[in-house]
Amino acid sequence: MASKRKLKKQIHYACGDMAAETILASHFIEGFDRKIAEGLVSQIAQLQIDTLSRCSFNFDRTPRDFKNKAEYNRARRAYFKAAFKQLRNDFTTRAQEIVHAMNQALPQSVRDQLKNS
Repeated sequence: MASKRKLKKQIHYACGDMAAETILASHFIEGFDRKIAEGLVSQIAQLQIDTLSRCSFNFDRTPRDFKNKAEYNRARRAYFKAAFKQLRNDFTTRAQEIVHAMNQALPQSVRDQLKNS
């Protein structure tokens, strides 16, 4: 991500899209369990809150801890790269679990139709 601001926007968009799809499915697909949909929307909201709260990282070392500025910059970049990678992996894992639960909430007839199309 080019900036933290863009990252937060992408998180908002992804969670909003998942929530919208869940709500639409609960209203327009016959047999979709609304109780499950409510739980999924709550999980999506919690995913968004948790991920947004973890978007800020602080590198706990200073340039004085290194021999030169280049080593400091290298270590700082590596730290932020690893931190954002972990954040991205955690978000992706939880989002996939939610999507899997959304698919399981669909009636079997709808799942069969989606497989065939």
